[in-house]
Amino acid sequence: MSVIDEIKQRLDIVDVVSDYVALKKSGRNFKALCPFHQEKTPSFFVFPERGSWHCFGSCGSGGDMFSFVMKKEGMDFGEALRLLADRAGVTLMPKGKERAEDKQIEGLYQINEAAAHYYHHLLLNAKAAEMARSHLSGRGVSQEIMESFQLGFSPDSWDALRQHLLDKGYGEDELMAAGLVIKKEGGGSRDLFRNRLMIPIRNDGGRVAGFGARALDDTIPKYLNSPQTAIFDKSGILYGIDRAKGAIRERGLAIIVEGYMDVLAAHQCGMANVVASMGTSLTQKQVAIIKRLTKNLTLALDADAAGDEATLRGLELARQAFSERLTSMPDWLGGTSKLRGNLRIILLPRGKDPDEVIREDPEAWQRLVDEASPLVDYFFKAVTSRLDLTKEEDKAVAAEQLLPLISEIEDGVERALYLKRLAGLVGVDEKALRDQWAERRRTKREKAGQKVSLPSDSSMRHPLEEYCLSLLLQHPELRSKGSELLPDYFEGTENRELFLAWRHCPSVEMLHQSLDANLHEHLDSLMKRVLPPASEREHETALADCLRRLGEQRLRRLKALEEMLISEAESEGDKNLIKEPVETLLQKALEPSTQLKDVFEKGKRRGAQQ
Repeated sequence: MSVIDEIKQRLDIVDVVSDYVALKKSGRNFKALCPFHQEKTPSFFVFPERGSWHCFGSCGSGGDMFSFVMKKEGMDFGEALRLLADRAGVTLMPKGKERAEDKQIEGLYQINEAAAHYYHHLLLNAKAAEMARSHLSGRGVSQEIMESFQLGFSPDSWDALRQHLLDKGYGEDELMAAGLVIKKEGGGSRDLFRNRLMIPIRNDGGRVAGFGARALDDTIPKYLNSPQTAIFDKSGILYGIDRAKGAIRERGLAIIVEGYMDVLAAHQCGMANVVASMGTSLTQKQVAIIKRLTKNLTLALDADAAGDEATLRGLELARQAFSERLTSMPDWLGGTSKLRGNLRIILLPRGKDPDEVIREDPEAWQRLVDEASPLVDYFFKAVTSRLDLTKEEDKAVAAEQLLPLISEIEDGVERALYLKRLAGLVGVDEKALRDQWAERRRTKREKAGQKVSLPSDSSMRHPLEEYCLSLLLQHPELRSKGSELLPDYFEGTENRELFLAWRHCPSVEMLHQSLDANLHEHLDSLMKRVLPPASEREHETALADCLRRLGEQRLRRLKALEEMLISEAESEGDKNLIKEPVETLLQKALEPSTQLKDVFEKGKRRGAQQ
C-alpha cells in the first residue's frame, strides 16, 4: 500500500472537506455552496463512498482529498501530502532514503518467491515429502489446489533452505531479514521451518509476503508463521485474498474463516470468496482490505468461542469499520454514523470447522452462509448470555454495550424494533433508554473513540491510466501525442501528479528529480512495466486508444454521479436539490470540452485508417 492509499484509508474525505466547507447531508452524499466560485444554489458535492468531490456548477472542478486541499490551500502536491500525512499519523519516507528501502523490499519478495518455489518443488517430488502429501490427501486437498496455491514442504533439516538460497546468490542478512532463517545459539543461523507443510501467504497483489507452516508430527507449535518483516504483517493480510478478491467483488460478499485449510476447502468447492484471518481476531487492517471490495461481510465463528471477549472485540472493530459518518448532528441516540455494511455471523456446528463442514456437505455450508445471523442479533445473544438480567448492574451493562450498536442501524424502523427489544430485556421503557444514552454521550463525548476510516474506491488501482503513463514514459517519441491528455482524465492521485510533472520534464531523469520522493516507487513500477513488443505506429495507435478510453471513462464517471444525485433527490424528496433542475445543473459539467471532442474525432479517424 502506498502512503497515498494509507492516508486515504485513515482519513474520511467528509472530515477533511468539513474543515473548510459547511457540508449538509444529501442522500448518501454531502452538499454545500462551492468554495471555489460564487453561487446561491449548492452545486458542490462530496461522495464519501468514492472518496471524491465535484462541483457541478460553473467551475466544474473535482477530485479527491489531495486535490481539494491543494486547491483550497494553494499548495503543491508535496505540501498537501505532508499536511494530510501529519493529520492521518502516516510517516513519510525521508528524502534520499526511499531508494535503498525500495530495493530491500523488492529483494525480500524475490527471496520469498524463491523459497516458495523450492518448497513447492519438494512437496511435488521429494520422497521425504510423502507424509505431507498424505496429510493433504487425507484432508481432501486436490492436486490442482496444491499447485494453484503453491503448497510446499520444508525438509527435516537445519539448513536445507538456507544453503539452497545461498547457492542462488542471496546473502545471509537477506535471509534473516525475510524471516526464513534465525540465529543459532553460539553463532550462525538455521532454517526457521523444518518438517512442515508450507503455505505461502500472498498479499492482495499476489506476491509472497510470508509463510504459514503446519507441523507434520508432534512438534509445537502446530502452526508457525513467518515473523513480522518489512513485507509481512500478519494483522494486515488475509490468506487467500489474492485469489478471492475477484469473486468477492463479483458476488458482493466476503466470508472470513479462521484457518488455511478452511480456505483451501472452500476454493476447491468453487466458493472462491472465502479468505482467512489466520487464527487471529479480526483487525482494522484486515477489515480495510475487505471494505475496498464489498460492504457485505460474513464471519464464520467457532460456536465454543462465539461469545468470548476476543471475538467480541473483533466484531466490534468490524462494526466500527463498516460504519460511516452520515450527519454532523446527533440522532435521537446521539449517533453520528450509521452501520451501512451488511455484517453477518455464521455459528458453526459445535466442534467443527468450515473445512470439515465443506468437505462433508458443501450444501450444508451454503445453508449456513445463507442463514447467517445479522450482527445485531448476534451481539444481543452474546452480550445477554454473559449477564444476569435480574440484576440492575447487569442491565446497565447490557444497555451500555448494545445502545451504541442500535444507534448505528440505518433503517429507522429496524432501529426502533431493536430499541424496543432491549427495553423489554432490561425492564425499562424506551424513552428512559434514550435519555440515559443521551446523558452518557454528553458526559463522555470527548473520550469517545475515533471513527475508523476506510479506503474508498479511489484507492483502487487504475490499470488503463497506468498503461497510458507507461507508454509515455518508456517511449519518449510519443510525447507530442501525449500533450492531448488532460489531467482530469486521471482519477488516481499518483497517476495525476505524475502526469502533471511529466508534462514539464523532457526526460525521465528530470522527472525523477522533480517528483516528490513518495512517488518514486510508482514511477519506477511504470518504467519497469513490461509492454508488448510493437512498432512506433502501433504504439501511437495504442496511445490514441488510451486517450479515447480515458476521456470516455471521465464522462462515465460524471454521468454516474449525475444519475446518483438525481435518484437520491427523487427518493429523498430533496426539494432544495430539485429546485434548480438537476439535469440542467449537471449538463454544464457533462458537456465535453473542445479538446475532448477533438480527442474522440482523432480516435475515430485513426481507427478508420487501421
